[in-house]
Amino acid sequence: MTYSHDVFAVDFDGVLCDSAAETGVTAWRAGGQVWPAWHGPEPPSEYLRRFINLRPVVETGYQAVLLMRLIYTGVEDETIELQFPELCTSLLDESEYSAADLVRLFSQARDTWIDRDLDDWLDRHRFYVGVVETFAARVESDPVFILTTKQERSVRILLHSRGIHLPADRIFGLDAGKSKENVLEQLSRRPEFDGNRFHFVEDRLQTLIRIAGRSSLRDVLLYLVDWGYNTPRDREKAKLIPRITIWDSCAFLDV
Repeated sequence: MTYSHDVFAVDFDGVLCDSAAETGVTAWRAGGQVWPAWHGPEPPSEYLRRFINLRPVVETGYQAVLLMRLIYTGVEDETIELQFPELCTSLLDESEYSAADLVRLFSQARDTWIDRDLDDWLDRHRFYVGVVETFAARVESDPVFILTTKQERSVRILLHSRGIHLPADRIFGLDAGKSKENVLEQLSRRPEFDGNRFHFVEDRLQTLIRIAGRSSLRDVLLYLVDWGYNTPRDREKAKLIPRITIWDSCAFLDV
């Protein structure tokens, strides 16, 4: 089959930007609204170190608050890695707060930080060297979208800090209230993209597995980057899935 153009959908955290340190601090500040014993704007350095190492277990922002809670209460790293979804469910059951409440508190904590000290907030992020430059070049030549669980405002601010001005309708984040697979389905059905080849780039294997399981997305080419919030075990599993291609930074968006 001959394709007229390439369309790229790219995850943000873990593919373009490492926000693990910022997410840990935001989780601590949000959690302070739930557990008053969490004093001060910064978690203890050991908590933050463990959070950064455990960041791959987090799929969406509010879970970061629960991860920090597990660290605070002394749950071992191995237990968190093996049982994180179940542990999150238990924490929510024990709390007076729902997942929606934690989403709101996490978003508020981040927004407050941005509004009060934007430079400090930006300094807690790290763009992956070479990757963001390749992304910026693609934005100038092809249709490129960002699919993320992050707030769209945060993504725009971070991209602008690197001189990348992606139109607002090219960013689908937490505000959209849709899964990545649903967004991909909607994009692939747009008449203007008829006959185009779709590429989706992620750092989380489970997200790619979900998408690979949808017959409506069988023509979307799937890529797992070998950096970001995945583990060597994830990459070994990905090698056994024919639909998924593993990209290093040199191969990123090179089609």
